[in-house]
Amino acid sequence: MKSLRIIIPVVLLIALFVVFGVLPRIRNNQELKAEANAERNREAIVNAVPLKQGSDTTGLTLPGQIQPYRQTPLYARTQGFLRRWYVDIGAQVKEGQLLATIDAPELDQDIARAKADQQLAQTNLDRLQSVQLPGAVARQDIDTRRSAVTVADANLGRLRALKALQQIRAPFNGVITSRTAENGALVSPGAGQPLFTISELGTLRVFVDVPQTYFRYVKVGMPATVIVPELKNQTFSGKVVRTSGTLRSESRTLLAEVAIPNPRQELPSGLYSQVKFNMIAANAPVLIPANALQITPQGPRVVVLDPDQRVRFVPITLGRDYGTTIEAASGLTGQERVVTNPNDRLRDGQKVRLHKPAAEKTVAQR
Repeated sequence: MKSLRIIIPVVLLIALFVVFGVLPRIRNNQELKAEANAERNREAIVNAVPLKQGSDTTGLTLPGQIQPYRQTPLYARTQGFLRRWYVDIGAQVKEGQLLATIDAPELDQDIARAKADQQLAQTNLDRLQSVQLPGAVARQDIDTRRSAVTVADANLGRLRALKALQQIRAPFNGVITSRTAENGALVSPGAGQPLFTISELGTLRVFVDVPQTYFRYVKVGMPATVIVPELKNQTFSGKVVRTSGTLRSESRTLLAEVAIPNPRQELPSGLYSQVKFNMIAANAPVLIPANALQITPQGPRVVVLDPDQRVRFVPITLGRDYGTTIEAASGLTGQERVVTNPNDRLRDGQKVRLHKPAAEKTVAQR
């Protein structure tokens, strides 16, 4: 009986400990596990926005130099004295129009002498060919006289061609942009300053040095806009007509030529300008919100929301940073929806719910 009185209190104490100590803990653990399982199985709520490609891939604006479509200096082709000039700077001229004449007295004397030599050579040939007696004149003598006539004709033709060069004529339609010719001045072929400079201004060329970073985007036929600050930022539309095809080794730039119509010649050549290239949309990188970017040890990535409401991690290559948006040079097509402010608990392939699907906003194009 004495041992029974000892065992019963011990059993009661153990029962009380189990009821009030162990069972609540087991119940609490079960509740925590249940809550943890519910939390793991609960669909995360995310915000997502659709992407678009930028219409202007780079917003590339470069300085340009406006030049005439054609510009030619005109020099004297024969030596003499300038008799008279007929046009001055600013004059509109037509192709073949007479601009100036040159006096060359020595040339006139050379032509008269060449005529006499040609007549004498022809007379000597005619005299030999008039001999009727067979064998009286050697055939070699006739060939020699005939050659002398040919040489005299050629010399006379050369001098007459030089005579024609005493007239300075316009090689094409254009505007006289400089004149250094003065009446009575001694001129020589290719010596000193040109007598005139003629420029074609109906179409203008704009030469632009494209940096190495952007050379692959500039193609022949690409539209471009020329902006002239001195004309209150007036714009002129043109297009790329040719490129040098190779980069300059000293500057690592590609020379591109933009042609702009100038039918009323309201735009003078020589102006400094800004040239903005309208890049081709097919080459445009995708713009992503800055708050959608994740930087990981494996590199930059974004969280893409698939049509079945599952998230997918996509690695990307970054382009230029515009502040609120960033270029994704590769990895995205521009048709995806990306999760903004993604948290670290998201897992690849996880099912999620949109917070406000009706309030999706399109990433603003730069």
